[in-house]
Amino acid sequence: MSNEPKVSKNREKKMAIVSSLSDKFGKAKAVVFTNYAGLTHKQIEGLKKELKKAESEFVVAKNSLLVRATDKKLEGEYALDGQTGTLFLYNDIIAPLKALAKVIKELNLPNVRFGIMEGDFITGEQILKLSTLPTKEVLLTQLVFGLKSPITGLHRALNWNLQKLVMTLNVVAQAKPADVAPAPEPISEPAPQQPLKATAQEEKEPETILAETAEEKAAEQPENQETDHKGGEN
Repeated sequence: MSNEPKVSKNREKKMAIVSSLSDKFGKAKAVVFTNYAGLTHKQIEGLKKELKKAESEFVVAKNSLLVRATDKKLEGEYALDGQTGTLFLYNDIIAPLKALAKVIKELNLPNVRFGIMEGDFITGEQILKLSTLPTKEVLLTQLVFGLKSPITGLHRALNWNLQKLVMTLNVVAQAKPADVAPAPEPISEPAPQQPLKATAQEEKEPETILAETAEEKAAEQPENQETDHKGGEN
């Protein structure tokens, strides 16, 4: 026979509940603790049904089991007492809170106590304020519409400018040659005159002329002397 103590069915049941609650705490993006005292069984089932549509889960469990299932210290102002209903939010946070706020508005119950979001405690007042924000679907719709509007406007503007260009090209193509004035020819400015450079031959001409004149004078002198001599003889 085994000496291990037998675990009662009641204890096994509690252990299974704690394990299930621990998994829910691990998967949830946020958790809200409420006091459901005053709600009938039918109303609680209706609340569970509405919250399930928003991808969340409303669970009724004993406070001692909830404390064992979470790693958060639920004590002091965040201690659990009374009839606790726990809301686990697995996907969108705002949509389940809106569904919860709608039921609270109709029945004045359950009372929101506090919650846990991203590892931090939040008050019941903060939770109700979050319920007034737009849902993820609404925000995505607004984002898509905001992105689509400028793109649509840009597409229309580009399309219209393209149509205008095609129309202009058609008009030019259909115009007669006489209708199209020739483009004026550009007037070319006269090139600035460069000063003329004397050639080597032209630069030497004055020296040549002077040389020739000196030779002519030298040739004329004997003739003049000869003439003067003859005149003396006479």
